[in-house]
Amino acid sequence: MDTIFIKGLSMTTRIGAHEWEQQIQQRLLIDLSIPVDFQGIDDELCNTLDYAKLCETVTTYLENQSFKLIETVANQLAIFIKETFNISAITITVHKPQAVKNAQSISVVAVR
Repeated sequence: MDTIFIKGLSMTTRIGAHEWEQQIQQRLLIDLSIPVDFQGIDDELCNTLDYAKLCETVTTYLENQSFKLIETVANQLAIFIKETFNISAITITVHKPQAVKNAQSISVVAVR
């Protein structure tokens, strides 16, 4: 199976288990891996996944939500993308840069 891979989709949202975190916008980075069959696409956008529309939709969705956990972000985003874009499988990695002072990023991976 072929794959569309989107790496480092960046947006801000309210994310965090602590009350003070819900008062600020924090940056998330999202990686998406979506299996797609490239055979039969015939160089037509309508025959494949419009990744520009997907990125715009995901960004809008996350920027208008509030979450406590990045695990919830990964799960809810998987459900949302699968339903919105009629996708049967997806792998999502959610990175929360600077979530921990001495770590570059904390990440979770959801495979659905």
